[in-house]
Amino acid sequence: MLRTRLVTAAVALPSLWLIVWKLPDALFAGFIMAVAAMGLLEYFTMALPGNAVERTAGLLWGLVIAGGVAAQEPKLWGAGLGLAVIGGLMFPLLHADDLPGAMHRLGLSLLGVLYVGFFTPFVLLHAQGWRWVLFTVYAAMGSDSGGYFAGRAFGRHPLAPAISPSKTVEGALGALAGAMVIAAVCRLVFFAGLGSIEALVLGAVISVLAQFGDLCESALKRAFGAKDSGWIIPGHGGILDRLDSLLFPVVFTYYYAVLPRV
Repeated sequence: MLRTRLVTAAVALPSLWLIVWKLPDALFAGFIMAVAAMGLLEYFTMALPGNAVERTAGLLWGLVIAGGVAAQEPKLWGAGLGLAVIGGLMFPLLHADDLPGAMHRLGLSLLGVLYVGFFTPFVLLHAQGWRWVLFTVYAAMGSDSGGYFAGRAFGRHPLAPAISPSKTVEGALGALAGAMVIAAVCRLVFFAGLGSIEALVLGAVISVLAQFGDLCESALKRAFGAKDSGWIIPGHGGILDRLDSLLFPVVFTYYYAVLPRV
């Protein structure tokens, strides 16, 4: 596990820099849309394994929403959400013999199109500058790594045993420290526009949101009876297993980045 994490970091850190800094906006948007599509496929495969039609519909609605967010077109992602609600309500009518089950599946579909389809494209912080993307991603990675090493070395008190038995309070504190350290390094290396205290606070907030997102995805997998969301990343599971700690931070940072600077 340790070797896998080190190899991942060695490949991911420079790769992220090149993708975010050098890739043209259109290609970067296409890359994020491909990630969103894979995430949606993983989610609906877990959530609706025996309902191919509803699974396909949820995937399509999620892609419309993701495209609208990526293009920064509220009308487009609003149309996708409208389609998801109106189209989704057709399925209970077609399954009147199992209305509770059909309504339950509709709830899962709407959760999926919002959780994956709406949140994932916010990685297009790229529109606010590559520094915001790298700062957020690196701080979230620092949180993940800090939590892993602190949990292994000092973990004694379970954080949420019913959801993720391996997570500890000590690991959560290590995650917080790891994100703040990486945030301070990012400020020194490429983001001098942030104040020192501002960078540390943002790192802490990103860590809290990253850990919350990680726990939420663990809860979803446990509810769906899945060990991993997928298999596409060797040693790490699926796309959602890697995105879980990023989805909430990128939404927060996106809106923070557009705030007027004092």
